[in-house]
Amino acid sequence: MSRQLLPILSVLLFLFLLAPTISFADASVVQDSCVAVIEGPPPWPVWTYFTIVNFSLPAPVCDLHFIPEPQPPDPGCVMIGTINAAGWSSFLNPLDGADFFANTLGDCVPVGGSKGGFAFLLDPDYCCYIVQFTDPTGAVMLEQEECFTCQKVPVETRTWGHIKGLYE
Repeated sequence: MSRQLLPILSVLLFLFLLAPTISFADASVVQDSCVAVIEGPPPWPVWTYFTIVNFSLPAPVCDLHFIPEPQPPDPGCVMIGTINAAGWSSFLNPLDGADFFANTLGDCVPVGGSKGGFAFLLDPDYCCYIVQFTDPTGAVMLEQEECFTCQKVPVETRTWGHIKGLYE
């Protein structure tokens, strides 16, 4: 009897130890990439692209509201432009953040689904926002902090001969 019980207890112990490391997020905004807008002298503004993921909210996500924190926001964390996915609209809000809205109920992010192609423009080193996920009626289903960072890599001007010399 003890030989049959040992594998079961081992599996239960493994699951017990693993459980605290599993994240149970209902929804999230996942940063996809950053693209610098290189115009004029630095610092350059950066497009931060993201995807909305609705893991298990009780309804589709139809609106997303970004509220910078702290208020008032740091100057580099003020949103100055937006890009919205197909079927969505976006606007800068008076709190220096942005609001994204599904144009129709069919454009909302369903439970278990995701939608990419969103972006906001700012010059961030590291910015955090309170993000509100709302249902088709506009009711806030989830409010959580989401932070974004885009690493800026310094560039040094070098000749081809110098670069080639590094590998000889």
